[in-house]
Formats: sequence, C-alpha cells, structure tokens
Amino acid sequence: MNNPMSCQVHRLWVWWSLLNCTGIVQRVVMKGRGKPALLGFQRRYGEVSTVKFRMNRGPTKMMKIAILVLSGIAVAHCQGSADTACSLLQRSAAYAEAIAHFEPTSSQNSTCSVAPTSANEVATILKIVGREDIRAPFAVKGSGHANNVGHSSTVGVQIALSGFTDVSYDLEASTATFGPGLSFDEIYEYLEQFNVSVVGARAAGVGVGLVLGGGYSWITNQYGLAIDNIVSLDVVLPNGTFVTVTDAAHPDLMFGLRGGLNNFGIVTSFTVKAYPLSSVWGGIVVYNVDDSAGEDPVARAIADFSLNNKDKKSQLNAGFTITGGQSLWQVILFHDGPTVPDVFQPFLQIPNNSSNLVEGGSFTEFLSLLNVLGDTIPGGFYDVVPIVHYTEPLISAFKTQANLTYTQAISDNRSISTVLINLELFHGMFQHSVPSAYPHSPCREVTPCNPWILFRVSEICGYPMRVHSGYMRVMRVMRSFQNAESVV
Repeated sequence: MNNPMSCQVHRLWVWWSLLNCTGIVQRVVMKGRGKPALLGFQRRYGEVSTVKFRMNRGPTKMMKIAILVLSGIAVAHCQGSADTACSLLQRSAAYAEAIAHFEPTSSQNSTCSVAPTSANEVATILKIVGREDIRAPFAVKGSGHANNVGHSSTVGVQIALSGFTDVSYDLEASTATFGPGLSFDEIYEYLEQFNVSVVGARAAGVGVGLVLGGGYSWITNQYGLAIDNIVSLDVVLPNGTFVTVTDAAHPDLMFGLRGGLNNFGIVTSFTVKAYPLSSVWGGIVVYNVDDSAGEDPVARAIADFSLNNKDKKSQLNAGFTITGGQSLWQVILFHDGPTVPDVFQPFLQIPNNSSNLVEGGSFTEFLSLLNVLGDTIPGGFYDVVPIVHYTEPLISAFKTQANLTYTQAISDNRSISTVLINLELFHGMFQHSVPSAYPHSPCREVTPCNPWILFRVSEICGYPMRVHSGYMRVMRVMRSFQNAESVV
C-alpha cells in the first residue's frame, strides 16, 4: 500500500463513520491519485481513479470491520511516511501557528510543520513528500480560513505559506502582486495609498487562497469573481518545477487553477487586476425578528432588492441568525461611493436594533465593522446552495427550518451555538466570466446561499451529527424552493 490511496482509505473510514451517525443515505467517493503525489492533472501530471459506494442503509458489521482493519493499516502507513518526510525536512518552530485554522475543529495535529520562504524551498518539500518511497500525506495552508478538516489541514506534513508576504502595485499595468501568506485586508490596506483595490475577500482575515476557488467580493457585481481577474500565477508543480502561468503560457493549467484550488501545484505569487476604489458607504444593520407580527419587513426588503436591484455598485449580504434564543437579521450594506444609494433606503427605514455605518470612509474601515460571528468559531457545518432570486416564500421556508433545528437542539440540551443562513445578493456577477474549472456562465447567474450551523463542543458521533440531519432538512427545503419559484 505504498501509495496515496492508503491514506485515502483512512479518510473514507472517517467520513463513513460520520455519515453513519446521521442515518442518512450515504454516498462516499474515494479518490486515489497516481503520479505524482499532489494532484491529478490527468493529461500531464497523473491520473485520477474514483471508486463510488452507494448504500440505502448503513454498512454491515463485516463491512465496518473490514474498513476498520484497512483504516488501521492506512494510518500506520501514513504516519510512517510522514515521519520519514519530517526527518528530511527543515521543520518550522512555530508549530501551533502553522496548524491553526479559522475553525479550530478544522485543524489537525500534524506530524510536523514546514514554513518555506521561497519557491525553491517549496520545490524541495514537494520532492520529498512525493518521493516514491515516501508518499507522505500533506496539506498546504495560507491564512487558514477553513471550515472543514482536510481543506488545508493534515495529520502528515503541514506546509504553511506564512513566509510569502510580499505585496506590490504596478501603476502602469494596473495590477497587484502578492504572496499566499497574506490576508486580503492586509492587501487592501497596502493598496489604499494608490486609491485602488482588487477583487478579494469580503471579511477580514480571509486569505488569498480564495482567488483559486472562485472568489466573491464586494466589487464582484462590477468586475466579476476573483478567478476572472487573475493575470498570472507563479506555481511550483508537484514534480518541483517552477512555472509562471498565464493565459498565453500554460493555458490549460491556468484553466485548472481558476477554480481548482491548490489541486495543480502550490502558488507562491498571485498577480491580479486592480481597480479604482477610494471612499465607500456601508456597514451592518441588525434587526430583531418578530414572526408573531405575521410579517417580516426585512425579508420583504431583501426579496425586493433581489428581484429589482440594478445598481452594480451596491451589494447586500443578509444573515438570518438564531443564537442565544434570539432571532436576528444581520444585514451588511455596501456601496462603491461615499454616500448612501437610494436602493438601500428601504432597509434604513425599518426600525433596527443597531447600526454601524461608515460614510465616505476607506474600504478597510468598512471591513472592520463586519466581524458578525465574533473571534472564536469552534466548529460547525457549512454548505452552499445556488439561488437565482430570493423570494419571500423561500426566505420564510428556511427561517422556519432554521428555527426547528435550533429549537430541537436546545430541547435536547446539546451544544449548538448558532444557526445562520446567509443570503448573498449579487447582480451581473458572471458577466465578466472567463473559461475556468469553476463554471459560472453569464447565461445563468446564481448567487450562493450558505446554511451554517455552529456548535460549542466537538462531538464526532454526538449531537452535531444529529443537528446535521436538521441541517440537511434545511438544505432540502431550500433546494426544493430553488427548483420551483426561486428560479426565475
């Protein structure tokens, strides 16, 4: 079992165990990669094999025993290969920082951490972990703004890119270049001296790895997703080769990197388009939700904005939140300009709990107002549902399901902290789309809606899994509405 598939068997067992706790229909996909170790760019860099299991009931006792035995073998192999790789690498002294993530439950105790500061050092690391007699599990981490185990964490070798923090602006080309060790708020702050910004994250602390996944921004209506604005990428390939990827040079690799995350190499530098941005208006408004009144003026304003807004400089993000037994709307308003636009007046006319707004302030000042979840996010479940338009019946349906999920959790005296359903309202966001591994055709624009359940205590087969069944119920309701009246 001297190949990455053995480590994937261990991951399969973990996820099979989690799914079996829920009692829901299970579909597990296990991917094993041929050469080389990092990723599977089929035509040049390796092959991907896929094995699928579909069951209407949980696994039999014998199946569980078989997978447990395989997982034990896999863990032993993974640990051995990681130990070997770590013995050959220059380890990072800042281990705790290297493995830390936005949600602590998405972190893992790595065998060791390494913190390269140059492309040559990255190449050396990849050659060691991918060596035929080692094949060590590893993960690549930028800022660590991750929600799930395995996104940028590992029990093997943690590669932390915190040393890549260079940032510059090319006035003539109107491009910004930055390293993967930065967060977007650091980049925004640097660029403000030039009165420009880039298409990047909408909250402080989010790293630049977002650029490889799609990337929705507060200026996405005007300029598209982050992947639509990539000019070039410096990449270390799995075999240790360094290349600069553009649309002209390595176009197929550029296609894969746009939306393919870190599955085609480790990016050590990003160059993206920059756009004018100076004074902005916006902030956050919080409303109490009183469903006993029989109507929800905030939901009505959201639905009206979703259906009728044509102002590409104005964007809105609304979160229906249940926490501490209280239901709230947290509505974030943003306008690329110094004064409030007319399209936001309906929200300002509704009585609110609190508002924190900046008028004619800087972009970083606006971002500083948006820490709606607090500084500590212990763990949770998170997913994305594509929505074309938010209607009042749709909003009402997932409010109902969110309330049921939270109420059941409290009744069972479990560790649920917050149920949040995040509505992201965009207009024209795919009009700048380029060919990419993340399909976003201008012919059918959809906006992301994010159900998110947070809990205070990590319980692998305990209540969070049962909460997950409520979460899945929310998802089913949302998808049913999406397929009906919400898609217009």
